[in-house]
Amino acid sequence: MPVQILFLIFALLQSAPSPAPTVRGDRFQILVPQGWKVLNEGGYVLLQHSSGASLLVQRVNRATNLQEYAQQQAERIMAPLGFAKLGEPKSFKNTHDEWVQYEIRGNRLSEPRRILYQVLRRDTGYFESIYEAGEDRFNSLLSEAQGIATSVQGQLAAPPARRTTRR
Repeated sequence: MPVQILFLIFALLQSAPSPAPTVRGDRFQILVPQGWKVLNEGGYVLLQHSSGASLLVQRVNRATNLQEYAQQQAERIMAPLGFAKLGEPKSFKNTHDEWVQYEIRGNRLSEPRRILYQVLRRDTGYFESIYEAGEDRFNSLLSEAQGIATSVQGQLAAPPARRTTRR
């Protein structure tokens, strides 16, 4: 009987899902769940989902006015889109976090796209994320993309320099 219990515990441990791997950017790290592929890590982190959606997360210089900064950046992001519309800002604030986000709709190469731009102040670090997907797939990955963006954890030291190898 004790051997069967040990075997059952071992089997449960083997089948438990492994935690999402972390990816490092410039003095921050984020969790990357299954289905997302890392295209760039270092100064910024660029992820692509198997569905074609993308998520960019990067550390930004301290913004003096978070609302103004978010609006300027959202307008900059929507500028190259055709027939672009900027949604109303949404914001949140508690003792450790403050964020402002804008939803942007427009066309990229005649394909309808939706973008969620978010700037987050977490303790003393400022981070921005840009989630982009096709109009028809935007909502299906929205909560997952927001979860990745809000998993950001600031770090004091920059990541070690990566050595490039020539082939």
